[in-house]
Amino acid sequence: MKQKLLYSKKGQSASAVGAIVSLIVGIGVSVLVLTLVGSLGGSTYELVEDDIDAISNATIKTHVKDSIISGFDALEQTGNYLPVIVLAVVISLVLALVLGFSNMGGRVGGGAL
Repeated sequence: MKQKLLYSKKGQSASAVGAIVSLIVGIGVSVLVLTLVGSLGGSTYELVEDDIDAISNATIKTHVKDSIISGFDALEQTGNYLPVIVLAVVISLVLALVLGFSNMGGRVGGGAL
């Protein structure tokens, strides 16, 4: 006679695993996007640089080049903040796990509020 195994869900591990996977995927996608935008943006600029130099109005040409430089500066600054963003995501992940596994306030849901 086989023994019937009974399984019961305890804690919040099922939802926490999904949150962990989605956060890891989100970080990976953000790093990939920042990398690709920088490299593709540089390649695009090289392709249209001759067209920009062909603009006859010096004021418009200067504004176009200044806006391109500003865009690359903003991208570089965003890339510099990526470690801080990753740290914030990791801290929120750890807090979500700690608060998700603890039974706060006597509720079964395990939420802090």
